[in-house]
This record gives sequence, C-alpha cells and structure tokens, in this order.
Amino acid sequence: MLKKTRIDQFTEECKRLRSEMSLSYRNVSPSFEFSNTGRRGTKYFTITLVELLATLKDIRTNLSQYETAKDYVEGTMRDLFSRTITTDTINALSTVQTLPLFSLLNKVIYVANDLDSAFNEKRLNLNADLIENAILYIESQIPDNDAYLESISKVHTTTSSGGENIIYYGAPGVGKSYQIDQLCNHDNSIRTIFHPDSQYSDFTGCLKPKMSGTNVVYEFRPGPFTLAFIQASLAPEKMFYLVIEEINRASSAAVFGELFQLLDRSGSGESCYEVTLADPDMVAFINDKAPSALNGNNIKIPANLSLYATMNSSDQAVMPMDTAFKRRWKFEYVPIDFSECPHGDIDIPMDGQASLVTTWKNLAESINEILEGEDIPEDRLLGPWFLKESELDSLEASANALRGKLLLYLWDDVLRHGDKGLIFAEGIMSYGNLVKNLKSGDKVFSRQLENSLKSKQPPAPQLDDVENEQDQIIPEDN
Repeated sequence: MLKKTRIDQFTEECKRLRSEMSLSYRNVSPSFEFSNTGRRGTKYFTITLVELLATLKDIRTNLSQYETAKDYVEGTMRDLFSRTITTDTINALSTVQTLPLFSLLNKVIYVANDLDSAFNEKRLNLNADLIENAILYIESQIPDNDAYLESISKVHTTTSSGGENIIYYGAPGVGKSYQIDQLCNHDNSIRTIFHPDSQYSDFTGCLKPKMSGTNVVYEFRPGPFTLAFIQASLAPEKMFYLVIEEINRASSAAVFGELFQLLDRSGSGESCYEVTLADPDMVAFINDKAPSALNGNNIKIPANLSLYATMNSSDQAVMPMDTAFKRRWKFEYVPIDFSECPHGDIDIPMDGQASLVTTWKNLAESINEILEGEDIPEDRLLGPWFLKESELDSLEASANALRGKLLLYLWDDVLRHGDKGLIFAEGIMSYGNLVKNLKSGDKVFSRQLENSLKSKQPPAPQLDDVENEQDQIIPEDN
C-alpha cells in the first residue's frame, strides 16, 4: 500500500527512530549543481537555494572578515568558512571543497548584480550593496514551502477508492489517532468525541436558542455528521472524513439513530440505502447549505465521505457495541510496536540500592512482558505513545508522568481486580502508599519487574573497548 504521509510528517517519523545521527526536513527548494576543477577526476556537488541564502546571510553578518579575504587563499578561506557558515551541510562541504564553493558564491554575487567587470574566479566581488542584492534575488526565487506541502495534502484528498467505515483499535498509546491523522487533515475532516452522554441530537444537530435583539429565537445548529455530509456534498471530487474519537464510550447505535442504516456501503463507497430524515429543521438546513444533497427528505452518505473512528475496549467507561452495528465497520488493529517511541529516561527507585535510570521503552516493555505472562488482555497493555515526548524531556517531567499517569493507570485500570504484586512491591496496599514510596525514593516495583529492567540495561563500557573516531578530511581538488 502506497504511504500517503506528507514528506515533512514522514521526516518526523524517521526522526523518532533511535539513531545517533540526526535527520531533518529541509524546505522545498531548487538547487545549484556545481563541480570541482576536475584535475583529479570531476566531482559534483549541490546546494539548495535555501542553503545558499543562509550562506549569503552568513557572509553579510561577517562582511568585514570577508572583505579582507577577497583574494582566494585556500587555508584562509577554509578557516573563514568553517568559523562563519552556520548551515551544517555547507560548513562540512566548505572544509573539503573550498574553492568550488568560493567560485559558486562569487558567480552568484557577480550575476545577481549584473557586473560588467572581468570575472575573476579567485577574487570575490564583495561589498554591502552587492551581497544585499544577491540575497534579495535568491529570496525571490525560493518557492513557498507551505504552498508545496498544502499541494501534497490536496493530492491525498482526491477521491480514490470511495468512502469506507473503519474503526482503529488497540492498546492505549499505540497511535490510533495518529494513524487517522495520516489520512486526513483539518481542511477535509470534521472531528468529534463520543462520551457517555452523547445523543443523536449532538451528532446530527438540533434547534437551539439564541438571542435576536431582546427576543429569544431558535435555529438549527448542525452536529458533526451534518457538517461533514454538507462538505462532502459540495465538493464530490474530494475526499472528506468524519473522525469519531472513542466511539465506544457512548451507545453508538443510539447516537447514530436511523443513520445506522447508511453505514451499509456499495462498491462505489456510497450508502446502499437511503433513509428518510424525520427532522424538518435538519432537512431545511441541509437544503439551504447544499440544495442538491438530499433526495427529497431522503439522505445517503456520499462516496467521498469516510467515517473513521478510534476505540479502546479496555476503558472502564466503554459501552458495548451490538453485532449489527459492528458488522458495518472494518476493524483495523494497531499493534504495539516500540520500534518507534518517545525517547526519554525515567528514574526508578530500586530495592536496597541507588535508583536505576532506565528508558521509557525498557520500562514499558518490561511491564508488558509481565502482564502478557499473566494473560492480561493486550488492549490493557502499554502502547509506545502512552507517554509523550513532552512527558519524558527531563527526569522531573518523567517522574511526574510516572506518578500521575502511568502508575495510576496500572493501579486503577489494569490491575484493579488483579494481582497488584505482579508490578508493585509487596506491602503497598493503596495508591496513596505507592505515591508516598515514589516521592520518598523507596521501592515501588516488584522484584520481577526490577530484574527485568536490570537485564535490559546496556553493559557498562570497558576502557579497552572505547575507540576514538577520527574525522577524515578529504584532500581538496582545486
């Protein structure tokens, strides 16, 4: 299946992979391709307009130093580039291909200012006005990155296989909402959250009072379903999405009411059957906003409107779904996968010794292994994103998340009626005792969990195993 993630979001996914080497998205930009002199074999290099612009601005910032080094001297220019160029990739290039970069900058400044003096490849044409003109020209040639990313989004919203009903389910923190976010954006989606008090009128809309001068009048206020239906009806060439978070926290069949029947889809993605809307105010509102959307008082879900929902069956407040409702949905299981997870450390008080600083990944996987061994259902385990990056960006933040979120979930939800000794230390009889132990630095986890955490710790480095990496400087081909 072709991945539909936008390139900047794709890069963020790549960044989450544990690696000692950095990765980042660079704004869309044309580039210059340039070469060395070719005396030892021709090599080619590229520099984007964004990188070139940043380099020209670095020169402007350090103009006095560059004005005293107009005539090319390899060592002098290499040192100057190394000290002043702030773009990492260009700084690295400048130390091994100094003359090719110098020549490119010289050509750009020369042509941007329409100079008519003889061009000298090894003498930089430079003053405040010349560098400013070059900067203004390059700025004018850089495309709009936001427009580019938006154009990608629009490509992904075109109608492809038609509308569908999908429920994404899995353990808390596996990324169910994130999966949906990769398929739609705020411009082509309506998002709502079901809760135990959700009703049909919340979902479709109803008459509500408002003030008109000194009088109280009533008007139809559309719900998320009606808004999504109107959007899709007005632009049949684009896909639209109604996103329902926590669909099983309400009585879903009751919230959908007669719209339940619309969930049967034909091969094209539209509803197989129409239903007659009983609310005349809803009919009038839709006819006013999208005159051709209804067939009389009858409605069907168009082929370009998909319904996506998330579900976590481990939540204590969930409502059961009846079989007839469930069979009208596809169910997509989102597995627990710690190959991508937030990076961060957590300080764990240990039995009879100093605390152990371990990674969130090691802690969550150790807890899951113990729970799985006791046949705890998978939807009660910990997903990689149960704790977020912001909750792990310092030991203080992770301590707060451990105390106020993770331990509470394990105590009150996962092990409410189970053996708390699987995870927690003997003698802890209440959540209050658990928090007290954690704050005082006393043991909080079971010996089994402690041993699992210790086994996952990386071995301490041996002095003989430490190797110093030497930077290799490629001889410049001038």
